[in-house]
Amino acid sequence: MSQKIVGLVRSPERFEAFRQELSAHGCDVREISFDSENLWSEYDFASLDAIIFFPSFQFASSHPLALRHVQDQLAEIHRRHPHIKMFPDPALAPYYGDKVRQQLFLSRAGFPVPRTVVLETEASMLRAEQALGFPMVVKNRFGAGGDYVFLVENRKQLRAYFNASNMRFSGIEGWRFASSRFLRRSTIRGFFGDREAYYPLLSAPLLAQEFVPHDSDLKTVVGDGTAVEFHWRRKADKSMWKMNIDGGGIGEWSYVPPEPLELSVRLAKALGTKWLNTDLLHSKGQWFISEFSPVWHHYKYREMPSLRYEESYNGPIDAERASKLETLIVKSYLYGHPLASE
Repeated sequence: MSQKIVGLVRSPERFEAFRQELSAHGCDVREISFDSENLWSEYDFASLDAIIFFPSFQFASSHPLALRHVQDQLAEIHRRHPHIKMFPDPALAPYYGDKVRQQLFLSRAGFPVPRTVVLETEASMLRAEQALGFPMVVKNRFGAGGDYVFLVENRKQLRAYFNASNMRFSGIEGWRFASSRFLRRSTIRGFFGDREAYYPLLSAPLLAQEFVPHDSDLKTVVGDGTAVEFHWRRKADKSMWKMNIDGGGIGEWSYVPPEPLELSVRLAKALGTKWLNTDLLHSKGQWFISEFSPVWHHYKYREMPSLRYEESYNGPIDAERASKLETLIVKSYLYGHPLASE
C-alpha cells in the first residue's frame, strides 16, 4: 500500500490518539485547524486521501451551531473534493445532532420508531396529546447525551415547552420556564469570559414521542457493514427513565440478539454511511430506533466502575479490542474495513 496522506483536524477530543495510530500505520499526517485564517483559500485539500475529525460540540449540544464545523466546513470540503474519504461520513452531516431530520428519514424509509409528532403548530400539540397521551417524551431538536429530553406529564408542561421553542414567554408559565434556564449557574458563567455555557433556549420544532416503557436500551456501532461493537445501557435504579451511562446508567457488554444488529446494519446501508452509531429501544416484543449519529461517545475498556463485561458478549471481536476506537476507524479508512488484517 502506498503511503496515505491523511488530514487530521485538531480537536480537544482524541486528536493525539488518532495521530499516533495513523503514524503507526505509516501515514503522512497533515494537521488541519479550523481556526486557521487562510484554511479555505490556501490549503491543498486535493492532495489528501482522507480527513479524520473527532468533533467536540462548539457550544452546548442543544445549540443550533453546536456542530458547525461538520455541517459547514466538512460538508463544503466534500462538495469540492468528493474523492476524499471522511470521518464523520459526509452522508450523515445533514442529520448529525438533528433529531427532527433523523425522525423524518426513519419514518419515510419505513424503519420502526416510537409514534412521533413534530410540534410545528398549535394543532400539532393537540394531535400529539390525542395520539400519544401522557406521559409523553418531548425532545429538543438538537441535543446529545440525554440532555434536553423531557418527560411531559400534562398539557400545561407540553405548552410551556412548545412556547419556549417558539420564543413565546408570555404568561406565568412562560416566564417561569425562561427564568429557570437563564438563571442557571452554567448559563450565567457563560457571560463572563470564554467559558462553555448551558444553552437556555429550545429550538423549534420539538419532537413529541410516545413514552416507551423499557428497562434498558441498546447502542450499536456499525463500521463498513458490520456491527463491530454494541452494549446495553441499563437502569441503575427503578426511578431512572433515561439510561445514559454518563447520567448514571450501567453499561453492559453481553449477548445481543441478531434482530437489532441486522436493523442497525440495514439503517447504515440505507443512509449510505461507513460508520453509524444507533440507539435502539425494545418494548413489548418490538425494536424501535430512537436516534443515530456518525460519531459516538466512546468508553475505554473498564474505564468506569459501572461498566460490566459478560462472557456471553457476541461481538465479532472482544470488547477490549472493540473499545479501541482509533484503531477501528483508521483500519476502516486505510484498508476498507475495521476488522481487516493489515
